[in-house]
Amino acid sequence: MTERRAQSRRREDHERDRLFTLSLDLLCVCSYEGYFTQLNPAFERVLGYPAAVLKAKPLVEFVVPDDRERTAAEFQKVVSGGLAASFENRWLHQDGSYRWLQWNGIADTEHRVVYATARDVTERKHAEAELSRLAAIVESSDDAIISISLHGVIEGWNPGAQELFGYRAAEAVDKPMTLLIPPGHGDHTGQILDQIRRGQRVTHYETLRRKKDGTVITVSLSVSPIRDAMGEVIGASLIARDVSERRQAESERLVKIQQLEHTLHRTKRLSGMLPICVSCKRVADDGGVWHDVEEYIADHSDAKPSPALCPDCTAREEGRDHG
Repeated sequence: MTERRAQSRRREDHERDRLFTLSLDLLCVCSYEGYFTQLNPAFERVLGYPAAVLKAKPLVEFVVPDDRERTAAEFQKVVSGGLAASFENRWLHQDGSYRWLQWNGIADTEHRVVYATARDVTERKHAEAELSRLAAIVESSDDAIISISLHGVIEGWNPGAQELFGYRAAEAVDKPMTLLIPPGHGDHTGQILDQIRRGQRVTHYETLRRKKDGTVITVSLSVSPIRDAMGEVIGASLIARDVSERRQAESERLVKIQQLEHTLHRTKRLSGMLPICVSCKRVADDGGVWHDVEEYIADHSDAKPSPALCPDCTAREEGRDHG
């Protein structure tokens, strides 16, 4: 019976050692003095140091300096209470970078050791930091940034969108994009979303949109696909910028250019040398054709000849009448 129990114990030990070696998680045993006494190969893979190097120094020396005080406090909490702990800290990699590890540990007060497991959560932490950075950019952007589902329903609404369209997030989220479409204006949301489903972007698309107060504005839209972790398109990110003032300025500039061209054209029509017959007072055009002066002026300017007498001719006529 004793031999059978011994064999069973050896099998359990062998299986535990096998799992300890093959585990993708970081498994270790630490002394109460804060040294690693046993490490599985995952430590070498994640931190880059040989196990012998990790065992040679207090484990806290491999922790990023800013996290050492908290790490020591968490370790003592486990040692003092013998309770499981869960926390995250940064560990130095041999190449000078660092890795985020998430720890769970429990103390064995009889043998004065701590059994601990850790998981490399560096990618998750970097993703969280990137999301936080992007969220800050979205929140602080003056442009309207809106996320929509593939069915055209508003799912995200930043302060820039509130400033541009007048709707608070609570008023816009979960509403269809038709909320912003002016009555009678064609809704091209479906066509845009078809392009998004194919993974295509829509850039600098100018269209009309309606604000909460009913004002219709011209906006420039850029729409990009939103993908999940598997690369599947799950929605769209829309950036809108009010270009009404720019369009108005362009229209006014075009009108002024047209007015200037018309003025220049009128000026050119009666500029340069104008041949006038000293006898009949007719004038010749560029082709050498002679015209009555009143007819020529009417055809080549906006002036309308009106019969009148100059002061000299008036005086002569009056002199004739008196004579």
